[in-house]
Amino acid sequence: MNLKEKKPGILKGSSAFLNRCMDSLTVVVAVILVPMMLLGIICFNSVKVNAQASEYVKNDLSAQQSKGLVKVDEGASLPGVNEARTVVAKVEEKKKAIALKKQQKWLKAQEKRVAAAKKKKDAKSEKTRREKEAEANSKKTYKGSWNGLPLTRGRGTIMGPSGKETYYNLDMSTCVSIMRGMGFSARKYPYAVRADGVKTLGGYVMVAANLRIRPKGSFIKTSLGTGIVVDTGGFAAHNPTQLDIATNW
Repeated sequence: MNLKEKKPGILKGSSAFLNRCMDSLTVVVAVILVPMMLLGIICFNSVKVNAQASEYVKNDLSAQQSKGLVKVDEGASLPGVNEARTVVAKVEEKKKAIALKKQQKWLKAQEKRVAAAKKKKDAKSEKTRREKEAEANSKKTYKGSWNGLPLTRGRGTIMGPSGKETYYNLDMSTCVSIMRGMGFSARKYPYAVRADGVKTLGGYVMVAANLRIRPKGSFIKTSLGTGIVVDTGGFAAHNPTQLDIATNW
């Protein structure tokens, strides 16, 4: 075999050798470049995290807290996070609504309590004022004495703290209507009959009196409690200090 016949074989062998070298070089380059790229990504992320962390540190957070916030920010882009946040927000909103409702209920209860206490205090103050007024009216119109015994069905006539006392049993609806027209409302001055049979207006004993010295709506002392003048009668002409007490006896 001559040299001319061997040349194609030599060229073919050289080409194969070059191809193997190129493949090896590619592998080497890949082995070197891939770690470098990964290292670059890690460094970039680290720089990004540190930059964000630095921004948080400016807001008076510690480095550890800052990095934690960065991770939270990064996690926000993960699937399902927004949905989870929406659910949490709805739960928190519901909790706030329940808390607000409870607070409003508590405030209403406190308002009712304060109003009830004020009403009770006002009623007590008014009762004290009416008692003083009744005592003053009695002293002004009667100078006699009283032995402390109350008027009863058995004791049909007595001398009370404001003079002679008797009783009568008539329909008081007309008297009540007249008193309503004078401003004694049903809310503050309800009509009622006590357990002992005494008829009352706003808790005060209803009496008939001489309207010249004890006008309607005035308060007067009786043996059965503080009285309110709501009526008059023929007795008043000859005995101006007499009181006729309304009862169901």
